[in-house]
Order: sequence, then C-alpha cells, then structure tokens
Amino acid sequence: MAKHDVIVVGLGAVGAAATLHLARRGARVLGIDRFSPPHSHGSSHGDTRITRSAIGEGVEYSALALRSHALWREFEELTGQTLFVRNGCLTISGADAIAMHDVEDFFVNVETAARQYNIPTRTFDTPEAIRARYPQFAAQAGDRAILDEEAGLLYVERCIAAELDLAEKAGAQLLRDTRVMQIEPSAAGVEIVTGDNQRFTAERVLIAAGAWLPGFVAAELSRHFTVTRQVLHWFEIRSNPERFRPANCPVFIWQLPRRGDIASSIYGFPLEGEAGNGLKVTHEEDGHPTDPDHVDRTVDPALETERAYRTYIEPFLPDLGPRCVRTATCLYTRVPRSRFIIDADPRSDRITFASPCSGHGFKHSAALGEALADELSVGEARHVDLAPFRLARLGDYLRGS
Repeated sequence: MAKHDVIVVGLGAVGAAATLHLARRGARVLGIDRFSPPHSHGSSHGDTRITRSAIGEGVEYSALALRSHALWREFEELTGQTLFVRNGCLTISGADAIAMHDVEDFFVNVETAARQYNIPTRTFDTPEAIRARYPQFAAQAGDRAILDEEAGLLYVERCIAAELDLAEKAGAQLLRDTRVMQIEPSAAGVEIVTGDNQRFTAERVLIAAGAWLPGFVAAELSRHFTVTRQVLHWFEIRSNPERFRPANCPVFIWQLPRRGDIASSIYGFPLEGEAGNGLKVTHEEDGHPTDPDHVDRTVDPALETERAYRTYIEPFLPDLGPRCVRTATCLYTRVPRSRFIIDADPRSDRITFASPCSGHGFKHSAALGEALADELSVGEARHVDLAPFRLARLGDYLRGS
C-alpha cells in the first residue's frame, strides 16, 4: 500500500487548488473525488462566480481575494485560458437594507476594505447617480452604490479544470468517480478506505469535501455546518440588451430593502454571449437543511421561478422579463454568521478540514489552496493569514452577533 505525503478528499474549489499547490511543492499528493470534477453536484458550477477585492463579509477576507486574483492571472498565463474577467462589482445598498451573508455592515465593510487595501473604487451617493451610470438598475430612494474596480467574474468550471490539469502536470495523482467511505487516524498516519475497497495511507489528509464534509469530521464539528439548496436563474432580457454587456454592466450585489416578501439580497452577472442566453441573476435562500446525496435538483416554475421574478427581479431590473431561460441548483455549506472554518480535526492533527464556503468562498479558493498547501508541507502559510478562520474564532463572531 503506497503511502502519500498528503491525500486531498474533494476536488472542488479549494481541494483542486490545494492539490495543485502541494504538487508544485514536490509533495506526493493524491486527490480523490466522488464525481469527475468539474461537475454540477456541489457548489462550484453554473458558469460564473463573482469575485471581489473589497470584501463586505469582513476586511480579513480581502487579502485572500487579492492573492487569489494574482494566482488566477498566473494560471491564465500557464493555460492560455481566460479565467478571470475584471469588469468591476457594483454593490448597492440603502436604508434598512437586508444583511448580506449575515453581515449588517456589508456596505460599510466594502468601503473600509477599499481604503485599507488601496482598492480603486467609484461611489454613487444617490439613486439618480446610480441610474445615470447604470440605467438597467431601478435604484430606490435612499440607495447608494460603490464600484470595486478590481472585481469581476470567474469562469468556475474552467478554473477548476485548469487547476486539476496543472496539478497532474506537476505530478499529482487524481482519482475521479471514487467515493471515500472512511478516514481514520492510524499508527502509520491516516488511512482512507474507498467505496471499491481501495486503501490508502498518508502523513496528512485535507478534507475539502464541500457539502459532504460534515459526514467526514468528528461529530462535535458537524453541528456547525448546514447544507442548503440554492437555485440559480437566467431570465430573459426583453429590452436594452446592450446595457448588460460586460462593458456596461459589472457584476452586482444589491442589498434590497426589508419590505413585503423580500427576504434576501440579489446578485448577478453581465450577459454572456447572445441575448437569448438570458441574464444570470438570483437571490439566496436560507432554505431548509438538505442531504447532498438526496437534494431535489428540479426547480418549481411557480413556487420558485415565478416568485423569484415577481419579488426580486421585476421591481429592480425592469429590462428583464418573466421567461426563465435556464435554471440550476447548487449547494451551500453554511457556518454560523456565514464564516469559514479551517482547522485540525479533533481526532488527529494529521487531519485538516476546510469549509470556506457559506456562499462566498470560490473567489478566495486559489489563495486558500495555496495557504493550506503551505501549512501541510512547511507548517505555515506565507501569503495570507488563516487565523481568523480557526474554529476557536467562530465563538468570537457568535458572541459579537
């Protein structure tokens, strides 16, 4: 039974990045995924994800995002593919705005992070100013906005495929369509047993299994994670499609006002390709806890799509029509206060788990993978600080809520 330096369980956003960086450091690394990534079963699919530099969830995230941006550019050079389109992120907020990712001061945090990291921004202090520059947004009384000029979008499946390709070229071994059944500390290190009865041992194991992570960690940890189903929508553009081209439309986050049936912020992307492809714009649901192996992947046209349009789209994006061109579902693995948790499993310090999701993790994943590779190989992250995401710190944020 061959022994590896590190086995990575889960090859999504963080697992793919960590596998690549471990292989680059010369580690004997094995990456295992129950599907064939990039795939549509977890959290990293649906064409695009927003990336930002001035992070509203907390200033501590900005270093991760900025380092990730540098890594995406490096990967673009190595692969010849476009992974990151920098066309800005417009954050709109107003009086009595709904929290974004459980953060009431989201807009203020964006402003603070921009100042601290010298991120170029442009501000719009009135709804009239917002509509003058971006007429596609029906800004409301009291709304203001800030444009993060270093932000944009990531092609999510393309990013993961690029990292896995680079990882294999650097010497990583990958096992796709292989289900991990057991992860146990042993006298030899950590032993992994797969569904087809293969056994592997490693000095260290990184669990980056997304929505499946709660099933692998110690029981006292699993209570911190809630897996929820999310729905993505692409709505028809019935007028002024030029307003939604990347040159005229940044990615956007809108902290909507607390009124009527509104229970969430919305976010969206510029138009990709033909106008008939529709505009990807959606809201986040707290949702009911779900099982990733039995989640309902169908989208109800009346209960979900029509309701989303009437409540979240029609009042704020009047150029979009009610016809939904496309839908998809994905999974969030939420932690209280939408934090990340990255730490050692109580069973053994040879097992590290990483759950940097809570609905805003992909933008940070390249830097997180690099930092985890550093910790697993040399004991310390070089470019970013992971201390804010330790389990012990979660209590600090909960007490401050």
